[in-house]
Amino acid sequence: MTLFKYTALDSKNSFVKGKIEAKSEKKAIAELEKEGFLIVNINQEKTSRFAKFNNIFKNVTRLDIIFFTRHLYTMMESGIALDQAVKITSEQVTNLKFKEILLDIYQRLQKGQSFYNALSHYDKYFSSFYINLIRVGEMSGKLDEVLSYLLDQLESDYDLKVKARGAMIYPSIIVSALFIMVIFMMVFVVPKISSILKEYDVELPLATRILIGISDFLLNFGLLLIPVIIILVIIFRKLKKTPKGKWRWDSLLLKIPQLNQIIIKFNLARFARSLNALLMSGVSIDVALKLSAEVSSNSHYQKSLKSGVRFIEKGIPLAEVLKGYPTLYPAITLRMIEVGEKSGKLTQMLKKLADFYEKSVAATMTNLASVIEPFLLLFVGLAVAFVAVSVLTPIWKFTETI
Repeated sequence: MTLFKYTALDSKNSFVKGKIEAKSEKKAIAELEKEGFLIVNINQEKTSRFAKFNNIFKNVTRLDIIFFTRHLYTMMESGIALDQAVKITSEQVTNLKFKEILLDIYQRLQKGQSFYNALSHYDKYFSSFYINLIRVGEMSGKLDEVLSYLLDQLESDYDLKVKARGAMIYPSIIVSALFIMVIFMMVFVVPKISSILKEYDVELPLATRILIGISDFLLNFGLLLIPVIIILVIIFRKLKKTPKGKWRWDSLLLKIPQLNQIIIKFNLARFARSLNALLMSGVSIDVALKLSAEVSSNSHYQKSLKSGVRFIEKGIPLAEVLKGYPTLYPAITLRMIEVGEKSGKLTQMLKKLADFYEKSVAATMTNLASVIEPFLLLFVGLAVAFVAVSVLTPIWKFTETI
């Protein structure tokens, strides 16, 4: 299949530009004319082999989805038709893979498919929460409002993740530098020192023997460690994707001091923001709770929300349902939800909760580096001290015998 770039007039005499895949130029023209286009010009798009190769590995990122949602919302708010809004957005996208997806969605819309249906063909890139919220917007005739809620959700979620990654940059650099330094010492420095010490019949201290043992192991089996580590990482990632593996991993994370508070606040922020968006879009609370469970990154939160759906369907208040999980939902969260339900202002309370926890997570992430720094310095100091003592102690003992 070859990609052709065309300029044409549609059935409404609107000037449009786009791309189409076909076996030949004649077939491309025939396909476009079937759809009611009057071709002005059509040319084969020239793409380099490198671009095609790069496109295979190129993925659709969160930023791509946010960019698409923002542009779609802006154009629909301006009164542009949905199919044309998707088409115009596709022309501004730089990610070739995402551009192809959007063009296909546009063509499906042109053939009369619903936006929800078109998106559901790409559920690998658009979450079920995203797709179902679009469905609600189409059914209620409030698609532009739904896109606004979606945009808030996506941007808030992205900001939290960026701050979390940013907070881990400094610790990662320190640990990586220490690791490289230790490997360099073990491979190049320690062997030379150990060869000198072994020439003399001197009993080496335990720390020195351990250091030499590690050095010998790295010299003899160091290259074998690389594939072993890669295999272990792959196995760990595979196990973590299984329901049982993810549950155990999430359980471990919730038991680590300080980290568990970040995870709880992060999941509560996502839960409150998504539930608020769904309820504001007119979704019933039982369906909203089920969809909100899919937004949570922790399996414990997913289980608590999904299992609560059957109680909500029987008329039990949300606050009462969540009280069964005191470790996941703090008292302040339960109290605000309870007040919101009794006063009929649940969406306002959820928005306040989302704002509160997002600010709390952001503040924690900002201060995380300063909290971790003393522990990192202690760890680095102990590692350097161990190497120094292991190397210098036998040298001192040797000088005493002279």
